[in-house]
Amino acid sequence: MKRAMIGGFISLVGSIWSLAVISAANNYSIDGWTTPPGKLLTQISQSNLTLWFAVSILLVLLGIILMTVEFFRKDK
Repeated sequence: MKRAMIGGFISLVGSIWSLAVISAANNYSIDGWTTPPGKLLTQISQSNLTLWFAVSILLVLLGIILMTVEFFRKDK
């Protein structure tokens, strides 16, 4: 149960960080973008927030994995 709460907290922190990166990137103006990466990912890469966006997504995934493992774990 303790690991599930830790996983939820890690996932929550990652979600807040990703929202912060997205809102910071939206303030960055760009001249144009192409369709495959899209406008948001172009803004994130041109404002040099790619590393922080990747870390936040990894935190979300790590939290979800921890919660899933703890959910299916059989305790004795």
